[in-house]
Amino acid sequence: MRVRAYRFRAYTSKTTARVLKTQLEVACKLYNTLLHAEKEEYERNKRTMSKNELETARFGFEKTEPRVSGAAFAGYPTSS
Repeated sequence: MRVRAYRFRAYTSKTTARVLKTQLEVACKLYNTLLHAEKEEYERNKRTMSKNELETARFGFEKTEPRVSGAAFAGYPTSS
């Protein structure tokens, strides 16, 4: 069986590129924050965090990170 691979080039506008870069930065920061919290919890109590505890930590992150709210559409011009 042959496997075919395709490559696509996305030609984005500057606005779209900026929005995607912001989303990636926020996602990386969130991942690293939750990973750090998970490591600290394991070092302190020798147990991993539950899904509910991670969700609570995520909401705490969203309150402290101003770029998270509405980051999906930040920078896009409104249609009105």
